[in-house]
Amino acid sequence: MPEDRGLRFETIVASLIGLLALLVSAYTAYIQRQQVRAQVWPILEFNTGNDPKIDFWVANKGSGPALIRHVVVTVDGAPVADWNVVLKDLLGPGHYSYSTNTFGNVALSPGETLQAFSSDLEVSDPRFATLNQARFRLAAEICYCSTLGDCWTVHGSLKEPATTTETRRCPGPSETTFKQ
Repeated sequence: MPEDRGLRFETIVASLIGLLALLVSAYTAYIQRQQVRAQVWPILEFNTGNDPKIDFWVANKGSGPALIRHVVVTVDGAPVADWNVVLKDLLGPGHYSYSTNTFGNVALSPGETLQAFSSDLEVSDPRFATLNQARFRLAAEICYCSTLGDCWTVHGSLKEPATTTETRRCPGPSETTFKQ
């Protein structure tokens, strides 16, 4: 009988050690995941400039690639379909010359900046001054993910500092999706 007690005690101790090893292993895996997550964390910025042309760009200021999944551009809070509508809302009807790059469904490397829009207006054109002032009525909501599948949405109003919120996943195309 005393040997059975010793055997039971050893079995309990071995089981506890095994359970502790399992817990330490799970915690280590969690910490490693957090470290990898920090190493591939994209941080997007939506901004504008006026030297020498009026332009809008998206920049990845993070440490990992940003997979841009969904973009909504608004003027005065109302979603717009494309850059033609943006210019019509900001400058009124007319013909405008500009260049663009698609910034929806693209991957942005760390440190990369993508010129989304650049106006061809010359500083001497009176519409330049109008667009220069009106550009701050524009805002963008950009949903993007890391290579690990973590997703965020940046709400970039050009009047106020941008806010970024973590989201479960990016929405699919809808009526408000910006078409480029």
